[in-house]
Amino acid sequence: MAQRQRNDSTHIPSVRQDNSRPFLTQKALLNSLHAQQIFDRGYEMCANALFSLSVVLRFIGSEEQAQEVDTLVDTQIDQTLEEIRKESLRLKEVAEGNGIETAIGYTSAKTIDVQITSPRSIKYLAIIREFDAMMAHLDALWLSCVISDSQYARGVYEWKRRILRLAGQIRQLATRAVLAARRKETASETVAESNGPETGAENSPTDHTRVKLPEGE
Repeated sequence: MAQRQRNDSTHIPSVRQDNSRPFLTQKALLNSLHAQQIFDRGYEMCANALFSLSVVLRFIGSEEQAQEVDTLVDTQIDQTLEEIRKESLRLKEVAEGNGIETAIGYTSAKTIDVQITSPRSIKYLAIIREFDAMMAHLDALWLSCVISDSQYARGVYEWKRRILRLAGQIRQLATRAVLAARRKETASETVAESNGPETGAENSPTDHTRVKLPEGE
């Protein structure tokens, strides 16, 4: 039986894909092609990185280091999610101002089973779902000729790039953090090993430390 090849884009140091990890399954309906593409290209990569930060980094690094990276990642995720929601609300108001119904249909909507492997992976999924909801307003404006083809294409491209770039940035953070912790761990082990023989020599008797007996005894 052929083994599934590991995708290098989703591989994070110290995250073994064959290790048993807990997960929750959540169903998500993604209507637009663009949201489906973001999920296919970015979710697994981001979820693996977030698992690495939540679990692996705490095993090989310090809690202080992990919390520092957590804060940075949370800020990036929350900021992106908030800005998508604001843009979605703005587009909705534009549509309503033009008397446009945004309850449009899609020819190939997909319901997917998503594995939630860390608390933050569900946040990245929330970003994808909010983007999908935003696309409904953008599609309605485009189909109603409120925005041009160029405006539509540019808006879609910029948001897709931003969301996928976020996944890439999180992956880079996870990679650097795990590698730095691994190097520190290796350095500590090397120092301990180099100090080991000397410590043993100090505790063992030698010709110079052996107690001399009085002559004649």
